[in-house]
Amino acid sequence: VPSVILRFANVYGPGAGHKSSVVAKFIKDIRSTGRITIDGTGEQTRDFIYVVDLAEAIVAALDGDCAGEVFQIATGVETTINELARRLCALVDAPVGIENAGIRQGDVMRNFSSVSKAERVFGWKPRTGLDDGLRATLDWFVAHG
Repeated sequence: VPSVILRFANVYGPGAGHKSSVVAKFIKDIRSTGRITIDGTGEQTRDFIYVVDLAEAIVAALDGDCAGEVFQIATGVETTINELARRLCALVDAPVGIENAGIRQGDVMRNFSSVSKAERVFGWKPRTGLDDGLRATLDWFVAHG
């Protein structure tokens, strides 16, 4: 069976009300308590991919001639958890408290990917910047309680 493997970065976006990802967790916490808790120092990094960009990558891979290959589906942008928190707080019209908790056992300190192979082989690259994606995600959470 011809197949392709897509390795997703940290996916976020509208419809994530059931998720426990850091973006969904921070938004839920901001809305319910006005506070967020960052594990460790917050200097650990992640690569955040907006769900619409992810869907477009899946379609591009299905339409492409790339069976037997492995691709990173991400943005290639390394963002600290502290920066993510700052960006989310800037989108909210109320003060948000930020506190740090202990380091999670086994937490990865740096995590981001190159998307050059996906761009080269099937012409995909992410189009949604983090601020625009966070705004759309926050708007969805507000509209859907």
